Amino acid sequence: MMILGGRTGHGCVKIDAHRIIIVGGEDADGTEHSSGFIYDVRTQQSTPLRNVMPAAIAGCRAVVYGVYVYVLGGIDVSAQCVNVMYRLCLVTGEWTTMAPMS
Repeated sequence: MMILGGRTGHGCVKIDAHRIIIVGGEDADGTEHSSGFIYDVRTQQSTPLRNVMPAAIAGCRAVVYGVYVYVLGGIDVSAQCVNVMYRLCLVTGEWTTMAPMS
């Protein structure tokens, strides 16, 4: 079982009946993260994602559509607002940087 520290400002979304994906956010020291994990509510265990997001962000939002999780908005490690969207394929675990939001 993976032991995790607390996070705030993370993106999260339900990906199926028993699992939630959690990405980005910041820890108690204010450090933004590019990592993520899948939490299974039945087993109460977390599994780290195979790959990290292309950038560390906090204050982001996540939505799921089909086999993809989209992570949008937030602030970067310089506390600057970002207009980037990242897409995670739940099948391959690969991240894609999408076109900037305008």
